[in-house]
Amino acid sequence: MKVVKAFGPGDLRIMEIPVPIPGPGKALVRVRASGICGSDKWFWRVARPVDDVAGHEISGEVVDVGPGVRSLKPGDRVAINNVVGCGRCDDCRKGDFVRCANRPGKDVNNGFAEYVAAPERNCLKLDRRISFEAGCLIFDNWGTPFAAIRRAGVKAGDSVIVTGCGPIGLAAVKLCVGLKASVIAVDPVEYRRNIAGQLGAAAVLAPDVVFLSRVRELTAGRGADIVLECSGKGLAYAAGLSVLRVGGTFVAIGEGAQFDLHPSELIIRNHLNLLGSWYTTMNQGREVQALMLRRKIPDPSVFVTHRPRLEDLPRVFGKIADCADGVLKAVVTAA
Repeated sequence: MKVVKAFGPGDLRIMEIPVPIPGPGKALVRVRASGICGSDKWFWRVARPVDDVAGHEISGEVVDVGPGVRSLKPGDRVAINNVVGCGRCDDCRKGDFVRCANRPGKDVNNGFAEYVAAPERNCLKLDRRISFEAGCLIFDNWGTPFAAIRRAGVKAGDSVIVTGCGPIGLAAVKLCVGLKASVIAVDPVEYRRNIAGQLGAAAVLAPDVVFLSRVRELTAGRGADIVLECSGKGLAYAAGLSVLRVGGTFVAIGEGAQFDLHPSELIIRNHLNLLGSWYTTMNQGREVQALMLRRKIPDPSVFVTHRPRLEDLPRVFGKIADCADGVLKAVVTAA
């Protein structure tokens, strides 16, 4: 099968390797769509050749199953939850792999390939009305903000700030608007702010010198009820904490941020609630698919701007990683 491997900075190559054989409890899936996540940028910037293959937002068609597989058969259409738990603990038995305390370390990646082997328990059957492209967006692009919004308890009438309007932030905007919350979307990039406005954000702001005063105006001086931080930028974390009302809730979603935290001023005296939310669960993936089927998420691919083929990746991945040429979300498609 064809697979894209990294050999150093900016050096991706199409290689031929054997098709994996599904072991016990696993299914072999022909990859039909694979989203490129912001966290996949490492693939373009590695210092030396690596055996790992990126791509963890995967949907496809089951072509073979290993011993012990009962719920899947060849021809089934699936989306894959990429977080692999131990499979034995109480959380894993509920499909909450993100809460597993015994995670083995290797998740389901290899989406930038023609086939991938995945645990049966990580495969969500796709309704025939859900396209493969929409299917590959269920767990990460839509599921990640869906889980965070659930943890925050967003409800009608809440004032919610979403910092970072990449694909996950924009999905957060749409989901909060669907709950009838009043959303303020924040991003330095104008075209991302414009899309947030089109998705129903009540206000769109740049993170500039008047950002804090504008938030105060928009919230009648009270501050926001909830901040969903999706950018992974230190400045956004600090700003988000500073614009919450007393007793407000901050949900950390964007990874990689570093900043100086002064808890007395930002957290303790304001009685803030700090939550972390990582990825999503199998049941939440089912709920996201149900929202798509009920048209509560009317256009799951609204953020997809680029659809390269697998063989195109070595040529275009750098532009995608750098968000050049108006890239918002790219999905690798199969013939």
